[in-house]
Amino acid sequence: MENYFKKTRLIQTEWNDSEESQHNYFKAIEELKKNNIPFTIVHKRMATEYAKKLYFTYSIILDSILILTFILALLNAERILQLLGY
Repeated sequence: MENYFKKTRLIQTEWNDSEESQHNYFKAIEELKKNNIPFTIVHKRMATEYAKKLYFTYSIILDSILILTFILALLNAERILQLLGY
C-alpha cells in the first residue's frame, strides 16, 4: 500500500521574461541535470489564478446572501405562516 501521508519537499521559484532571468533559468536546469536531481517544469497562467480568486469571492458572497436570507426567514417565520394561512 502506498503511503499517502509521505512528506516530500518542493522548491518553487518564479522566472520572468527578462534576459537575465531566462539565462539563470537554463543555468539552473543544467545544474539539476548535471547532478541527476529529478525536476518538473510547471507553467502557470496568471489568468487562471485570478479566475480562481474571483470564483472564490463570488462563492463567499453568494453563500453569505443565502445564509442571511435563511436567517431572515427564520426570524419572520411567524409572519410567513400567517400569510400562508396557517
